[in-house]
Amino acid sequence: MTDPIQTVQSIVNTWNCDEVGHMNVQFYVAAASDANHAYAVSHGQSGPVLSSRDHIRFHRELRVGDIFAVTSRASGIHEGGLILSHELHNSATGVLAATLTNQTDLPAHLDDGPYAPLKDEALPRGLPGMSSLPRLQLDDQAAQNLIPIYQGVVHPEHCDETGRMRQQHIMGRFSDGAAHLWQQVGFDRDTMLKARRGTVVLEMRLDRLADVRAGTVLVAKSAMVEVMGRVLCFAHFLFDASTGALVATGEAAAVMLDLDARKTVAFSDEESAKLAPYIMKVG
Repeated sequence: MTDPIQTVQSIVNTWNCDEVGHMNVQFYVAAASDANHAYAVSHGQSGPVLSSRDHIRFHRELRVGDIFAVTSRASGIHEGGLILSHELHNSATGVLAATLTNQTDLPAHLDDGPYAPLKDEALPRGLPGMSSLPRLQLDDQAAQNLIPIYQGVVHPEHCDETGRMRQQHIMGRFSDGAAHLWQQVGFDRDTMLKARRGTVVLEMRLDRLADVRAGTVLVAKSAMVEVMGRVLCFAHFLFDASTGALVATGEAAAVMLDLDARKTVAFSDEESAKLAPYIMKVG
């Protein structure tokens, strides 16, 4: 069993933050991707590293100017390679900000164990361990019933050195589309700001189902799937607009945030009533 190694050391810049004022989820994914590559290099492996599944749990906010570091270790194997687990800490306070677990295509022999089990902080909590989302096609009736949240083109700068779309930018499509999802279900930006409310993701999983290249037009659609107390669960589907093929899915558990107290708050009866018509079964 090997000890964790430091793989990333950086800072939260203004362009890493979203409208809620903290580091956006796609930049956690970017940090994990960099950590995967740094881990590979530390073990004598060159070339890009691809992750087919990312699971993230967020524990504390990171805001502009916060410094952070990532430590990484092998935590197991899957049929496609090595599973790496990462812990992202605020370097100034030592507080755990996020845990990230990646199913990579690194060869399992890079670290043949024994592997340390995932800590409780990294285990799935509000989401199932494995995705049960259907493999929809864009022209399926079930896909037509979803809420459209994003449409756009993959540019070369969104891809790695092999031409495959980076994991960060797949996650970024879901993140960029989230405001359209909230708008559709009655939580528009002006209303939220007036109430001093924001939304924050507690946990997310991203499953990469196919390689995507520059020039591809992508369409993302989403559904609200469940409200459990303070937590709202939703599902994302990313399609190739030309072929209709499903290229990625995302699942998330989110809560309301009091923007002044920086604490989670329960959905009011009125807010729950707004959400109710949009809850749908997709699995």
